[in-house]
Parts: sequence; C-alpha cells; structure tokens
Amino acid sequence: MMRRIPYLALLAVLVGACASGGSARSLGSRNVITQQEIESVNVSTAYEVVQQLRPQFLQGRGQTSIRDPGAGMPVVYVNGVRYGGVEVLRNLRSMDLREIRFLSASDATTRYGTGHVGGVIEVTTRGG
Repeated sequence: MMRRIPYLALLAVLVGACASGGSARSLGSRNVITQQEIESVNVSTAYEVVQQLRPQFLQGRGQTSIRDPGAGMPVVYVNGVRYGGVEVLRNLRSMDLREIRFLSASDATTRYGTGHVGGVIEVTTRGG
C-alpha cells in the first residue's frame, strides 16, 4: 500500500499538468491582441478594442517631463510608422486590424530608439 502512494501522487500531478485551464475566452498573451480577439468584440475602432481587451495599454507612466506632459503616454505605430499618441487609435477601424501589440519602454527603445517612456502600441493592419 505504501508503494502505491508515490505512484498515485505522480499520476495526479501528470493528470493535473495535462488539464486545460478551461476559460471561456482565452486572453492569449497579455501584450498582444490577436485578430481572433479583435473579431470577438463588437466595436468599431482600435481604441475601443484596446479599451475592452487590454485597457492597461492605454495607461501611461504619468507626467515624466515638464516640457512635454504627454511624454509618459504610449506612442502608436501603425505598420512600423509612427502615427502619434493613443488618440490616433480612434481613427483606425477595427475591421482593418490584424494585431495590436504593446511594447514596454525598454523594448520600444530597442526597436524604435529613444522617446518611448510610456511604451509603444504597435498596430498591424490586414493590408500591412
């Protein structure tokens, strides 16, 4: 009987490791909004997509510069081109989106250079 206990414990661990998390809506990566997720919400703009699925993307680091009050906010890039602040997401139709990705300040600096204290919201369109 004592020999069975380790085997049963091992079996329980293996079964638990194979089990699914079982959530109704998988969020995927916390830094990426996929096309499937975009299509799952009934909204019309990229801003609304982000607001519903990953509202933390829209939060800046607060005012980091006296000269530039918006310096702590994320910068939006669309298909690799700098577009501006988060307000430009209101001009992008959700039906045109393939993916929305958030880059931290350090990742954004590595990819796009300095000036991204609030990070970057990268938008990839279906045509891009």
